[in-house]
Amino acid sequence: MAAPDIDHIVYAAREPLRTFRLPVGDGHELHVEEIGNPDGTPAVVLHGGPGSRIEDRHRRLFDPERYRLIAFDQRGAGRSTPRGEIRNNTTWHLVEDIEALRRHLGIEKWLVVGGSWGSTLSLLYAQTHPESVTGIVVWSVWLADSMTRRWFFEYGANMVQPEAWDEFVGHFTAEEREDLEAALYRRIDGTDRAAAAAAARALGEWETSMVYFHSREGGLAEISGVDHAENYGRILSHYFKNRCFLDGDDHVLSRCTAIADIPGTIVQGRYDMCTPVREAWRLKQAWPGAKLRIVEHGGHMTDEPGMATAMVEALDATARRL
Repeated sequence: MAAPDIDHIVYAAREPLRTFRLPVGDGHELHVEEIGNPDGTPAVVLHGGPGSRIEDRHRRLFDPERYRLIAFDQRGAGRSTPRGEIRNNTTWHLVEDIEALRRHLGIEKWLVVGGSWGSTLSLLYAQTHPESVTGIVVWSVWLADSMTRRWFFEYGANMVQPEAWDEFVGHFTAEEREDLEAALYRRIDGTDRAAAAAAARALGEWETSMVYFHSREGGLAEISGVDHAENYGRILSHYFKNRCFLDGDDHVLSRCTAIADIPGTIVQGRYDMCTPVREAWRLKQAWPGAKLRIVEHGGHMTDEPGMATAMVEALDATARRL
């Protein structure tokens, strides 16, 4: 099925005002873009994954007349280099990369925006550097907890997408399926690069089956390219194996007092099969000052009508406030 048309909802695509490379240490360089109005409200948008990249669907949520938008590919991801590099690549490296980028640009404070893994990273950054943040807007909330990993790899999403599940687990032996998550990571991290690439593509296809409210043809490899799918799988495996380098399931929620006074908006699709709505609900309970908008005909992605509408409205309202 073709992707639904959202051109009437989001802002027109614009070329970046500039792009540049930012060395952040340990041999890593970030690909950075600046989009919109140089005198507008500063904002940074954080992509998902871990290991995905910035795309037009992120940029087009922001009014280019109101926002000075900073977008970048995280360590090892997208056009940042070395591509697929997992050494010196942890959650806390990424948090400090965001702060280093803010300082490099001479921005006193900025709005922090992110979806999926980008929501996790947005919250962790704001909790670590609340003095640098004017507000937070997150969508498709993920708290990097074991519940959502079990939903993804054991029992939950497979009840909704049995066809895609059977195709995914068909890549593994019966013995491997007893701990599918561990088996996947062994394949991706193994010395057999063909097997690693196949496992990463299978993971991308399984994830793609869950992220859209309106189904569409093609998995991650077809949509984004095989090379990107392999790098994505390598970085995601590295983060998932290490539980995203957090101190337990409640790491994000237990630190929400640090952002209690920061204005926030949470946008969540009711039928998000990748990061279930319970994640956003739990975040709202821990962060009562935030506004929660549940999109009744929404999934995980913002390049569909329901989620696009909610995100554009949230970011327009935030721009007016700021």
